[in-house]
Amino acid sequence: MEIQVKAYAKINLTLDVLGKRSDGYHNVKTIMQSVGLYDVITLSENNSREITVSCSYPGVPCDERNIAVKCAKKFFDEIDEPITGYNINIEKNIPTQAGLAGGSADGAAVLLGLNELCGKKLSETELEEIGASIGADIPFCIRGGTVLAQGVGTTLTKIQNMPECYIVLVKPPVGISTPQAYSAVDLRTEIPESATDKMLEDFNDIGIIGKNLRNDFEDTLKNEELLDLKKELSECDGALGACMSGSGSAVFAVFRDEENAKNCARLFEKRYESVFVTKPKCAGLRILNRK
Repeated sequence: MEIQVKAYAKINLTLDVLGKRSDGYHNVKTIMQSVGLYDVITLSENNSREITVSCSYPGVPCDERNIAVKCAKKFFDEIDEPITGYNINIEKNIPTQAGLAGGSADGAAVLLGLNELCGKKLSETELEEIGASIGADIPFCIRGGTVLAQGVGTTLTKIQNMPECYIVLVKPPVGISTPQAYSAVDLRTEIPESATDKMLEDFNDIGIIGKNLRNDFEDTLKNEELLDLKKELSECDGALGACMSGSGSAVFAVFRDEENAKNCARLFEKRYESVFVTKPKCAGLRILNRK
């Protein structure tokens, strides 16, 4: 048996870091949005009694460290069945170390794909619970669309879909580690007003959404390359606003008009390898085929 699943990237329209918890994690409040940039995950059953992984992207670990492998093993633990053997092939398009939840999306696709191949033994909520035990972004990647995430990022509330628009994503070579981002934000002396609450006051107008894009990590990391990139994107013709996604280092701008978005992307393609024009999606995963 074999199944192919599209796993969509995510961006953070807002990201409020509310403080460190007693367990060492952080409470956040963020509006997360699936976008059309995706990886393709192919799950193929074999008789090896092992989970193996292959990936088109150099540098991605193809062993126990890969989130996809962790999700597969946790899935079989949950349904209390032996592993007959599966190969996970990841056709990677979502840049790594970008704040786009590429690894989490791959893990989410594995959970969905295995559940389909094994006869839908678990509900979406149960899949999200497995995902949450491995990575905070995985439950969102299973649910997808436009979601308010709270707590450590796993308490999800579906909100109305993001209005139609075009999104230009740029991933510069610089990488930001998540621990580095949280260490910087912990040095704040005060927590700013919630950007998430402000955006939710009127989520019908893409112009207002663009104006209220904000990420707490931008101010605390103070990475000049990323701040300059954000400024340049926001100054492109037709740009409604720009923001860094997650803990970085991908930065995106929002446009009403496709032509303006494409013109902006052309400017940055001269300097960066990873530049994409995409749109909001209403789902985090999509089954392509099964045989």
